[in-house]
Amino acid sequence: MSLPVIRSLGKMKIDVVCADPVETPHTLSLGFVSKYASVCTHLPAPSRERDFIAALRELSGKEKPVIIPVGMESLTALSRNRDEVNSFAYTALPHIDSLTTANNKDRLMLQAKALGIPCPKTTTLQPEESTSKLAERISYPAVIKYRQGELLGFDPQDRYQIVKNKEEMTTAFSVMHQKQEYPLVQEYVPGRGFGVSAVFDQNHKPMTVFCHSRLREYPVSGGPSCYCQSAWNDELVRYAVALLKSLHWTGVAMVEFKGNPERGYKLMEINPRFWGSSALAPIAGCDITKYLFHAALGKQAEPNTSLAPDYRLNKKMRFFLQDASSLFGYMKQSKKPFRYFWLHLGSLLNPTVRGGVFSFGDPKPAFRYLKNAFHKREKFIR
Repeated sequence: MSLPVIRSLGKMKIDVVCADPVETPHTLSLGFVSKYASVCTHLPAPSRERDFIAALRELSGKEKPVIIPVGMESLTALSRNRDEVNSFAYTALPHIDSLTTANNKDRLMLQAKALGIPCPKTTTLQPEESTSKLAERISYPAVIKYRQGELLGFDPQDRYQIVKNKEEMTTAFSVMHQKQEYPLVQEYVPGRGFGVSAVFDQNHKPMTVFCHSRLREYPVSGGPSCYCQSAWNDELVRYAVALLKSLHWTGVAMVEFKGNPERGYKLMEINPRFWGSSALAPIAGCDITKYLFHAALGKQAEPNTSLAPDYRLNKKMRFFLQDASSLFGYMKQSKKPFRYFWLHLGSLLNPTVRGGVFSFGDPKPAFRYLKNAFHKREKFIR
């Protein structure tokens, strides 16, 4: 997620200092080998907040820089210490209370329902209710979600589980309840994911809005997007902007919905940071990072900013290895698997689809991406 941020800043002729936690292996940081990375360093983990903030202050030096957090841990640490950080750096950070609500699915759904935004039917274990009783009163299939799965350090596909019957529900809920109390149980919403992303200024007004539609994901059961396209949906944009305004948002966020145009969409969650497929936005002509940079410096949304797309629609982007890996999973779901095979293969070979990592002007991150994938595969085989 940091790579498109680094590239956007570099193309703006800005010196980019890239920092990762000390425990992160150097080889995992694609941005560290980008030609736009002026300096690469390591900092204490954001969980060690005082050390992390102190190291950032020292790194900032005499010239007041713009700090852009990409991961959830660094965003949380900076938001919790927003006033102190703003004394030595420029930022566009949400208030910690806004961030907490956005990152807590239970509180978020209550906020959204109050605004009339469609949400999945949601429940959880009630006082003095047994897990078996809960399993009896819900409909199937259902989805069990951690309230704050990202705080557990899980990958996106591990933050929830789809259950098809009472037995699966009882087992999965008990396991997840032990890891984080009272996970949510929601109705299963079929369809594709649709993201509405925005940058809000210091006065909590939208500076730009970008939409994308998920075309494929990996794992196919509900992992991150591996093939997506730029899109627009007036209704979902209104919902997302209203929700973020109600949270008095500052900075970047992606509001995710799921469904289809025929049956409508329902709110899934807010990613209160850069999202996995954020490389699509600059490909389509919407430089989210540029807006966020200016928001940090205090620039305000134009008074006549209209909620309409100011970028190219239907531009596609993929992460090639993940998209190729999704082929057989989607074949299993297809009623005509062999026909699907050729359609998928044709899209993989489509030269008009841009890569989320590869760039002719900045090729080294792509080579590291391939090298990391090879070593991961080699280790798995051994």
